[in-house]
Amino acid sequence: MVSPSSNAETIHLSLINAASFVSIKLSGRSNYIPWRAQIVCLLQSHDLLGFVDGTNEFPQQTIASADGDGIEPPKEEEKKGDEIRNKEDYLQRKRSDELVKACIFGSLSDQLLQDRAIHRLDTARRVWLVLKRRYAPNPPGRRTIDQIEHIALNDYRSYLPLFRALLSRDWEKAETFLNAHGGANIASINIQLQTALHLAVGVKSENGNTNFIEKLVASIENSEDLAIRDCFGETALHYAARFGNLDAAKILVDRYPGLPYIGTTDGLYPIHHAARYGHVSRDVFIHFLRFNENRAPYTDYSGVKLLYRLVESNLYDFATDLVETYPDLAKHATDGIPALKNLANREFTFVRGSHPHFWKQLLYCVPIRSTSRSLQRRPNANDLENDSQMVKTKYRRIYFSMVINKLHTLLFVVLEFLVPHLKRVRDKKSIHHNAFNYATCLCEKIENLRDREVESIAGSSLLEAAFCDNYKLVEVILRSFPFLVYYDVENQKNILHIAIENRCKNVFKVVCQMSQLLHHLVCAVDSSGNSILDLAGKLAPPNKLNLVSGPAFQMQRELQWFKEVKQMVPPAYWERLNREEKAPFMVFTEEHEKLKADGEKWMKDTSSSCTIAAALIATIAFAAAITVPGGNEQQSGHPIFSGNIAFIIFAISNAASLFTSSTSLLVFLSILTSRYAEEDFLHNLPRSLIQGLVALIFSIAFMMISFSSTVYLMFGQQKAWVLIPIATMACLPITSFVLLQFPLLVDLISSTYGAGIYGN
Repeated sequence: MVSPSSNAETIHLSLINAASFVSIKLSGRSNYIPWRAQIVCLLQSHDLLGFVDGTNEFPQQTIASADGDGIEPPKEEEKKGDEIRNKEDYLQRKRSDELVKACIFGSLSDQLLQDRAIHRLDTARRVWLVLKRRYAPNPPGRRTIDQIEHIALNDYRSYLPLFRALLSRDWEKAETFLNAHGGANIASINIQLQTALHLAVGVKSENGNTNFIEKLVASIENSEDLAIRDCFGETALHYAARFGNLDAAKILVDRYPGLPYIGTTDGLYPIHHAARYGHVSRDVFIHFLRFNENRAPYTDYSGVKLLYRLVESNLYDFATDLVETYPDLAKHATDGIPALKNLANREFTFVRGSHPHFWKQLLYCVPIRSTSRSLQRRPNANDLENDSQMVKTKYRRIYFSMVINKLHTLLFVVLEFLVPHLKRVRDKKSIHHNAFNYATCLCEKIENLRDREVESIAGSSLLEAAFCDNYKLVEVILRSFPFLVYYDVENQKNILHIAIENRCKNVFKVVCQMSQLLHHLVCAVDSSGNSILDLAGKLAPPNKLNLVSGPAFQMQRELQWFKEVKQMVPPAYWERLNREEKAPFMVFTEEHEKLKADGEKWMKDTSSSCTIAAALIATIAFAAAITVPGGNEQQSGHPIFSGNIAFIIFAISNAASLFTSSTSLLVFLSILTSRYAEEDFLHNLPRSLIQGLVALIFSIAFMMISFSSTVYLMFGQQKAWVLIPIATMACLPITSFVLLQFPLLVDLISSTYGAGIYGN
């Protein structure tokens, strides 16, 4: 026999599957209305509701209860001559009843299906009534099943005037409706089972005007009615927390102090909603922190959920305070994910790049601003006394440091007003700083655990951070637990295997700096017999491969990884075979065959396009050298403008354009006729493309200078103003080409002549 107390909520969850298509979207969440209302809606849509409400019940047979569970025996069989006039109608109704029973039984859990007494019931109605009596949940403050059934079938059109008054914040109309309809202030006015109070607190009061909510709350006589829940199990305070309505939250809590400790069926309290929507509900969250008489929202499952929601909202300073107050949260997990592992894949938690550019470093010197309650303490008299004492005891450096910090902060306040972008930089830096402190705090709280517990929490978090190239978190974990550098998973892949296989260059550099521990990692193999060189020979994941522009330079980056890892492993591993009897170079060739073909095609297409441009420029420059502007003298054959400075500029720039375009043409022709071996993608082909692009850029620039000189010679004599439009127009093609091709050229130079995978 199934225990009703242990399965009071099981039936509530299991019957949801019978009508899972009846879903309601609210605030980006997908959930379901209570189970009986769902079944009622489902059966009503198929004209089968009579089989559970009794109007179409079949003639019953007497059923004895085998286990003495108190089921009332069915009534004696009634005459069915008037109800079923023919056999076909009877069979049709019988099939419908069986369909309803199948719908109900198909939604039950395996444990509930073991109740033999339920199986012995002959009609859908009797199954419905027994399940309702035994397992239907009815916690305090929640509507009864009969009320829910009535709500599901209710027509909410009568509440439209109240609905409109709530949206327009018109208390006179709302009051008129409430006076005319008793109990409407606590009644459900829509299919989500929301009351007027749920909807009212969802709108912030303008200019602090809270009269509407105050009057609505005052109209509710019983304070416990403020805890009425909607179909998601949320009270009006949950709504106030979600929408950041601090005024409404204060009014509700003042009227019913126990409201912050009423959670949903999932164990989520109003403070959880304030944490999740921290970008608009930060003030509400801070207000809820005052209510700590009941520790339920901050401990066990609820505390972990609160911690995760703070992280989702980037409120890492509050999360740090929570862990400091409740250290056990650091070792708990939700859905198998510890709090430390939850940081691994956070996109904006840490700086993902190696080092920011120079101008970003300058912007990154902005002072951070914390919002944590522990860091927002005002100085008291003791602090001032200590400060003065430090000054008196010749600790003037601390005093001057405080003054400099104040001036520094004041300076950036002014700069933020002038340059709004600095505020975003400050916020981003604060997130990074607070996330780092939060990760450090989590590691400190699990240091006293046993090694196995530390490995299960920090070990999995370390490998997840390595997979996401979250090198800052990797540094924090390895600084606290250096022995985890040897931690591996079921396939025996350690942190170095994961970093190389997924091309996580930042984590790779961090691990390589641990030279005293690197030897064992380098020689380790995974469960497939692959060394780190075999993993370097595999094709990079698409998300990392696409960080490099062009298949040719993707191939170059893959070669750089392979060469770099090859220098790390002992020579014996260069020809070592894995379990597939393949050497590392064979793995690289097979994995990169398609990428090599794509790189060759990309190189040839690019070279062909640039060859045409170089040939056109060379033709124009050669023709301009033969037909000089202004012509030649009849007697001597010298150019007429040979003594003009503009003509000298024309001659030099035209010659330079011809030479550079010809050089570019030859370089691109050499790329077209290259052998395209794997090693050529590492240096030869990129170097040739760099030379060709540089020569082409200079040829275009010299061609524009030559053309501008010619125009000035022909039309700009004694008209200096002509130089302005000529120079402006001449810069357009040069600037366009540089803007379009210069990023590619910079990537080429950085990848070929830079630090390789150790570069930015």
